[in-house]
Amino acid sequence: MMRALTVDHVSKVFPAVKALDDVTMEIPRGSVYGVLGPNGAGKTTLFSVIAGFLRPTRGSVTIGDLPPGVIPLGRIGVLPQDALFQSNIPIIDQLLYFLKLLGFSRKQSLLELGRVMDLVGLTSVYYREAATLSHGMYKRLALAQAFLGKPDILILDEPTAGLDVVTAREIRESIKRSRGLATILVSSHNMSEMQELCDHVAVLNRGTIVSIGPVNEVAGSALSVSMTLNRELTEEELASFRGLAGDGALTGSAEIIRTDPMVYRILFPVHLSPEEADATMRELQKLLLSWNILLRSVQEDNRIENLYRRATTPNKSE
Repeated sequence: MMRALTVDHVSKVFPAVKALDDVTMEIPRGSVYGVLGPNGAGKTTLFSVIAGFLRPTRGSVTIGDLPPGVIPLGRIGVLPQDALFQSNIPIIDQLLYFLKLLGFSRKQSLLELGRVMDLVGLTSVYYREAATLSHGMYKRLALAQAFLGKPDILILDEPTAGLDVVTAREIRESIKRSRGLATILVSSHNMSEMQELCDHVAVLNRGTIVSIGPVNEVAGSALSVSMTLNRELTEEELASFRGLAGDGALTGSAEIIRTDPMVYRILFPVHLSPEEADATMRELQKLLLSWNILLRSVQEDNRIENLYRRATTPNKSE
């Protein structure tokens, strides 16, 4: 595996809190790497350490094959949670200034500016001041700034937070277009978004990594399916339903949870293969049909959300 960066036993201690506790990660080159965790888990602190904004109390960050702690100019692009621009200066002047700091000539800067503004869909606002932009356009401007100079690593902290559905989708499409061109680290509380974007994931809780690896591996054991019925099951029917799912020979004791009067969630055991899960679903559907109960919908739940729930609440039942 070619590594874009390595986080090696990093801890970060502030006067009142230990924000990161012995965090180790190997980020594959070209991956879209999701970092999940509840508020206060240490995600923003981790990103700040990787970007070089904060020095770790212990441990190191290595970019590619460079010595630990060395971050060359322009290798990392960052979209912080609350990016700020000068309110009364035209956008074009601010972005051209950033490119000048990266060593671009005037001609190179104009070409690069056209590329990133097209990437984020802001080609019509070059000469507007940042204060005149909507929240969604401002966020896209911040994303454009992160893309400047074609950095090897992009750090995107909550890139779609607070955006409307259409703008959030456009931001995700911009990120997808950069897949393979850069290694992307992204955080979000939108689990559907993370499942759509990420091929690797790490879950942080209280500054410690509690689950990490390729999505298919770490979330593969978090399979659950939600079934919506045309009526609520009686207690006797629910007992029979759970009895069939709990037959160790068939499912290895899948768990059935009533999440709504007519919605039932089947949580499969971690060792169950997809083929065995499909066989269990067929048997459960046959049982429902024998009771003249119709299935209004069958939907596989978001695996990253299930992984997140299991990783951050290990002592609580589903």
